[in-house]
Amino acid sequence: MSQVTDTLGEKCPLCANKQRLVPLWFQENTETWIKCDICNAWCHASCLKLPSEECDRIDEYHCPECTRTHGPSIYKVGIRKSKREHSKVNYADLENGLTGNPYKWKRVLDLKLFQKHKFRKIRGEQLTIDWVRWFGLEEPIIIENSDGLDMKMPHKDITVSEIAEAVGYDTPVDVIDVSTQQEIPDWNMYKWATYFDGPKRDQVLNVISLEVSDTSFGDSILRPRIVRELDWVENMWPNKKNIEYPKVQLYCLMSIKDSFTDFHIDFGGSSVFYHVIRGSKVFYFVPPTPSNLKKYSRWISSPEQSMTFFADLVKDCFEVKLVAGNTMIIPTGWIHAVYTPDDSIVIGGNFLHGFNIGIQLAIYDIEKRTNVPIKYRFPYFEKMSWYAGKYYNKILKEDSSSLSQWELKGIVELALFLLGFTGKLESNSESTIEERQLIKDNIPNEISDPIRLTKRLSRRINRIINQGNMDFDEEESEDQKVNLKSCRRDHDDNSGISREDNSVSTKIKLRVKKRVIDEDHEKSVKWAKTSSSVPRPPPYNYSIYSYDENDRESSTSPTPEEIAKVEQIIKEKIREFELENRKKNYKN
Repeated sequence: MSQVTDTLGEKCPLCANKQRLVPLWFQENTETWIKCDICNAWCHASCLKLPSEECDRIDEYHCPECTRTHGPSIYKVGIRKSKREHSKVNYADLENGLTGNPYKWKRVLDLKLFQKHKFRKIRGEQLTIDWVRWFGLEEPIIIENSDGLDMKMPHKDITVSEIAEAVGYDTPVDVIDVSTQQEIPDWNMYKWATYFDGPKRDQVLNVISLEVSDTSFGDSILRPRIVRELDWVENMWPNKKNIEYPKVQLYCLMSIKDSFTDFHIDFGGSSVFYHVIRGSKVFYFVPPTPSNLKKYSRWISSPEQSMTFFADLVKDCFEVKLVAGNTMIIPTGWIHAVYTPDDSIVIGGNFLHGFNIGIQLAIYDIEKRTNVPIKYRFPYFEKMSWYAGKYYNKILKEDSSSLSQWELKGIVELALFLLGFTGKLESNSESTIEERQLIKDNIPNEISDPIRLTKRLSRRINRIINQGNMDFDEEESEDQKVNLKSCRRDHDDNSGISREDNSVSTKIKLRVKKRVIDEDHEKSVKWAKTSSSVPRPPPYNYSIYSYDENDRESSTSPTPEEIAKVEQIIKEKIREFELENRKKNYKN
């Protein structure tokens, strides 16, 4: 009688190179295997056309190949099969020494009262780059029908087993135990498909971070047109073939009923597109106001986080329900949790863009201050910011009229962010050798002179603003004066910058004023049902930043303390500006 062993990882030699129309959960949990006592090969009983009952009567089994030399199998002694049954282990319980309750989140949500959202619902053909230039990306956008989004998604009946086959059964996957919100180690797509498509589930598990960009499955997906047009990685990162790049553009999320993802902000303040293929989702959104971001920062750093429902700490939390076929754009910085009422499959992706640069940088700062592990941050964020600086410097030089007021405001913030690095590279900086090297490592090779780049970026945004494309307050307080950047004259002489370039303003005066909207014009905009584009509206009447070219102090670089003060002023003023607009919108 041959010994019955676990067959996990074995391949049946009779069907190894054939496609089998058998669900993975059946293959893994109930399909009968039988082992040859001569060559020790395991085969599917179904491939041998042996009924399961007959396998029970075989004592010594000989496969077809071994039958030629050792004769037929010997019957009537023992059992030669494996049901591939595995012990049911709650990994989170073993690690934490407690029994988690995966359904506690549903009970918590049922006891809470959430506000009804007033976010925009638009048609796919309306969501164009011109629409974004007019309305911005300040609140979630819901598209109930994907027609007009110019995207390609998997068919609505796709299974996790099919996804596993497309991305590779051995592909590692991060699985989250919903009861503890902790990751479970050592899972791959084969094991996950077996769990998801199987008839028995002893845990509530969730997968929200399977990146599929460089797989055959990912190749069959096309993101919405608006995402492709906005995405910094898509438009600014150099040739992505054979080099590393931020692989965050395409995720497959697979959640079973009652899955819950606790409140979070997407890494690097990135925005997200979210399309429900199957099932349904419920989102709980908290606006990224200065007060809410401070509370969030304290909450994620608190040892009481697991015992505190974040929505209880804030004033406003909005509920949004999505069903199969719905698409949503989640803008920068929105704090949100997600509940899954039914088994669901979702395609989504993260992207940085130029319409909320300030909040993106603020979220990145929160991640650094709260020591978020590198694994959970936007990859190559600083390098991506340098590429963005190079890109916008070129746009400002060639055709600044193509930039919206949102982007012009953000370019100032981006310039200040990059100046924080170049200031530490100056010879008079107190930065350590390690700090300098880390900064240099994050500067792309394509940018040979980062100081020159930041100076020209500052000069060009200075000129655009002073040309009158924005309105400004005439009154400026002393504490709003910001030392933007001044590169050393000797550096300019060595870098080939012309004398004209040395006229860069070294002072920026910050002023944020309430947005003024032409309500009559907005009411007059009627989106045609069949139109795939909209007329470009006039820009918002903003007062954001003003520069004073005559206000110079010295040709030295700003100190780290000055830069930190600048960044803090910008963040506070922008938050006040956005909070005021949101309050007005919610009130209306």
